[in-house]
Amino acid sequence: MRVNKWGVGIVLTAAVLLTGCSAGGSEKPADEKPAAGAEETTAPESNCPELAEGATIDGAELGTCITESMNDSSGYAAKTTILGMESTARYNPSTDAVESISPAGSLIVIGDDVWVKSSTSEWQVADPNSSDPVIAGLSTGAATIAETDPATAAGALTGEFTVTGTGTRLGEDVYLVSGTSEMQGVSVDIVYEVSSDYVVLASTANSEAAGQEIEITMEVTEWDVEQDIKAPL
Repeated sequence: MRVNKWGVGIVLTAAVLLTGCSAGGSEKPADEKPAAGAEETTAPESNCPELAEGATIDGAELGTCITESMNDSSGYAAKTTILGMESTARYNPSTDAVESISPAGSLIVIGDDVWVKSSTSEWQVADPNSSDPVIAGLSTGAATIAETDPATAAGALTGEFTVTGTGTRLGEDVYLVSGTSEMQGVSVDIVYEVSSDYVVLASTANSEAAGQEIEITMEVTEWDVEQDIKAPL
């Protein structure tokens, strides 16, 4: 697949707009074996409502519960598919670090520091004005890459969500929580696969941007395992 600056930009923009999480899943989640080292998490400290089939929950409240629960973890990894492109990402909440690898290239963000790498280049400090269109696109998108983190994206949820079913994911029972949320002026239909303690283990988000139907699926592949993300330079 040839990836130019426009391609990188729309993929990253779509990710930011549609990741009301970032998990690939379906309305019928597949049974999966627990990832090595996966551990149970502690429920959010706030008074989050108990999840049950048929229950409704305000999007803002849902987002708060998700953010609190996921930020309390040691770290997690996920794979995401956007417009047919699959990427993987690792998150370390304690160091505010994200690593993303896709056909377009790779990014590492640690706090305010950003490094990027295309499929044909070495690691370099992000440069939105680079003469290399892929490096420029990755560098521009890196400014918002943290917003594709399920824990961060959930903080922008609006609307009302309903528990429409149950399933299993990563060896845990999950609730299918469905709703429509407005994100940066875009209407997004979202289905989350949420554990009883509000950890998003998978999700599917659908919307339309620039006249194009966009679907993002994401699934967490490793949960509550510290991710050692280091500066490449």
